[in-house]
Amino acid sequence: MSTTGSGDGSGSDGAASSSEVDLDIQYHNYGGSGLGGDSDDGESGSAEGSQSEYEGSISEYSESEQPDRFFDPMPEHLVLPLELQSRILSLESSQFQRLWGTYRFVCKAWKDYIEHLAKTRWVRTGAFLYAGYMTRDAEENKVFLSGSFTFNRMEDDIVFFTDDCADKYRKAFIKACKATSPPDVELCGFVHDVEIPGMSVDWTTLTITCPWRSLVGRLFAEELRVEAHRRRTNKEMMTKVKRMPGDGMAKIEAAVRLFGKHVHGAYESVRRARLGYSDKRGDERLKQARVAASWRLLEEEEDEDIEEEDDLEENFEASDVEA
Repeated sequence: MSTTGSGDGSGSDGAASSSEVDLDIQYHNYGGSGLGGDSDDGESGSAEGSQSEYEGSISEYSESEQPDRFFDPMPEHLVLPLELQSRILSLESSQFQRLWGTYRFVCKAWKDYIEHLAKTRWVRTGAFLYAGYMTRDAEENKVFLSGSFTFNRMEDDIVFFTDDCADKYRKAFIKACKATSPPDVELCGFVHDVEIPGMSVDWTTLTITCPWRSLVGRLFAEELRVEAHRRRTNKEMMTKVKRMPGDGMAKIEAAVRLFGKHVHGAYESVRRARLGYSDKRGDERLKQARVAASWRLLEEEEDEDIEEEDDLEENFEASDVEA
């Protein structure tokens, strides 16, 4: 069951067209420098300063169509056939944001293929998630109304996400979704509450639409900012681990807890810099959504592995028969 809201959370039927948002600004420094500054590393620091630094890097890894020439050309005798390069890229299933934010800028062939993957595979994992709330129903007593708009189809460069809410709950469902707008966005197991340029909602058909490029670019840009924040604070975390008292399992458990805090803290710091204020409730909601998304991704990968094993077994048996 799910509902959608416009990108600004107003719940109106219309949304800004993608032409109103400049997604083709040229950016550089793909190595991760200048991503949000240092003021978002802790709770201290003015929100205004963090916000301005965030905005300065809003699309550090975005929709650039002109790859930076930071790569030395590979010797010709070491270049793999393009078909093999494409196969290797398609097998990268845990670093989608790196494919989009870095590998896409190696050359035009990689750019074209990675964008093909994004348009034909990655967007199918997308979803718009509304937190919703609990309400009362005369027949069911209590009903939890939340929105989960999942991939439905692609038309040209526009992605359609729909929800199949039962008619008896539709009115209450729309109200719940509007009350908790804007939605969180999920893609390839990553979840952020970023605004997607060009997103619009049709409450009559419970359909969300958005350009596939703005969906992929905006969500992975946020994930790459989180990675950059972790890189900047890794040394500080390792220093804390080394200075921990004790030894044995107690120290290992404390180190694991510190690492978990480091991982989730990066999400919280980058989000706080983007919003300009701290939102603990929203941080916890997104944390739980990421856990759920990671489990779904694991289940899907297991299903794919089983299918591949079945295909290999069938091909092996077929080859034995032919022999």
